[in-house]
Amino acid sequence: MNSLIFIALHFILLFTPDSIVGTFNKYRREHNMSKFWTKLLLTISVMMVLNGCASGEKSDGEKTTNTGNKAEKSASTEEQPQAKAELKDVENKTVGTVSFFAHDNHVQIVANIDGLEPGHHGFHIHEKGICERDAKEGPFTTAGGHFNPDGKMHSEHAGDLPSLYVNEDGTASYSATFNRLTIDQLKREKLAVIVHANPDNFGNIPDRYQTEGKTGPDEATMKAGDAGDRQACGVILSTAEDKK
Repeated sequence: MNSLIFIALHFILLFTPDSIVGTFNKYRREHNMSKFWTKLLLTISVMMVLNGCASGEKSDGEKTTNTGNKAEKSASTEEQPQAKAELKDVENKTVGTVSFFAHDNHVQIVANIDGLEPGHHGFHIHEKGICERDAKEGPFTTAGGHFNPDGKMHSEHAGDLPSLYVNEDGTASYSATFNRLTIDQLKREKLAVIVHANPDNFGNIPDRYQTEGKTGPDEATMKAGDAGDRQACGVILSTAEDKK
């Protein structure tokens, strides 16, 4: 490789423009330098120019390679849900998806909705992964009550989630993080996600409401927060990515 560089330099020196050679000769005469040192100085200058060009090409190449690696890394590490549910309404139309992600000791739930009535809706995880829209007791009643393995009151059920708000155009984007249940429970217990017709009051009933002479909410309120009928249902299943 060095011999090739030497030959290349030799030809460069042979065909170097007279103006450049003349400049170096003038420098030699002024500083009383021999022809040998003049040629050496000219050779070193040419080598520095060549080295600078080579370094520039290498730098550009490295930048391109690194950028590509970052893009590949970003694409390969894109997060996939560990569990997912497809929401369908009473007409069996898909109105959204609900995805579940594990983050340390918490679970993140992400929902994307399109096709529901505007406003606030009760949004819960129910105890049975059975979504029958023509169920005898009403659409999706086969999903049972809220997932509540610890037997707590409403607003503290493991399946109680923040309410879902649907925009005027029928769409909603939802994200919440909680630690009342785990990804393993979501995959193992065969659960369902339910969207109700009305807002969830989370059992917060003013004292003016009376039930059998006692203040506070009644049994129905404490079960589901008076969220009303079930508008959409989706069975929670492990994703294909999680099964790999």
